[in-house]
Amino acid sequence: MELKEVRAAPPSEHQEQQFNRDPDTVVTIGNPVEDPRDYVVWSICSLFHGNPFCLGLVALIFSFKARDTKLIGDLQRARGYSKCAQGFNVAVLIILSLTIFSLVIVRIYVSVENANRNRYYYG
Repeated sequence: MELKEVRAAPPSEHQEQQFNRDPDTVVTIGNPVEDPRDYVVWSICSLFHGNPFCLGLVALIFSFKARDTKLIGDLQRARGYSKCAQGFNVAVLIILSLTIFSLVIVRIYVSVENANRNRYYYG
């Protein structure tokens, strides 16, 4: 297969005039500022499904603070509240996961002990 080089024709005078209508206009494009997340849904789930030590309530409060300060326009403070809410939600998730894991292990241990006791009792 043979590749051919294609070159564009230089712009005409009319195209140059349309392109350079206002040479004094300067457009500065900066990095877009990302709004901080507020984690309200996660905080509500933490509040209702796993609320050890009322951490879900604290996470929900910080989530609302993050949302309110984001609406006001103070993005730096909203990021701080958002990080706090995320931290409390992660703490709730870890504590809840460890609790469920511990209960499963205890249940298995009790079942094995009962099976061993019944085996020795009945012969």
